[in-house]
Amino acid sequence: MKGKKAGFLARLGACIGLTFFALGAHAEYVQCETPFSQGIPLQSIARAAEGGLPNLTQVVWGSSLSVTSFNLTSAGQLSVDLKSIDWPNPLTELTLLVTDMNDVWERLDISSGVNNLLVNVGAPGQFFAAVFARTENRFTPGLYHLEASFAAPVPLPAAAWLLLSGLGGLAATMGRRKR
Repeated sequence: MKGKKAGFLARLGACIGLTFFALGAHAEYVQCETPFSQGIPLQSIARAAEGGLPNLTQVVWGSSLSVTSFNLTSAGQLSVDLKSIDWPNPLTELTLLVTDMNDVWERLDISSGVNNLLVNVGAPGQFFAAVFARTENRFTPGLYHLEASFAAPVPLPAAAWLLLSGLGGLAATMGRRKR
């Protein structure tokens, strides 16, 4: 009997150890859900590809909350598009929150009819896009698509000098004509 208990405990310990090993191997993408009776399920936490921005399509059953983190390397303007794909039915609720957990807190609710959010980013840093989506009920699926793009300002230091030299040349030409 002792041998059977020891064998069982050894197998149980190996299963638990392998489970924790498998969870540690997927540190970049964690999938988890809570029962529907315990509030909003956190469906996924994901990190965008290195140097990339969120571009994903998500299936929703009931209600879900998905968070994607990404890094921006400079100041500029972040544009985030969020669309409900009406398959098989439109989502009843779709909300986006973009934050850096400090100064930037921008929210978009699709029910307002707008599906694009422009965020002025003052400094580089890590940002998070949290999407809350809800379908008619937990047995009806829904889809949404999230896509972000970033435009860094293009410096034009020579533009002022070109403008001034052009105006100076124009003034010199006009001065010669008047004489």
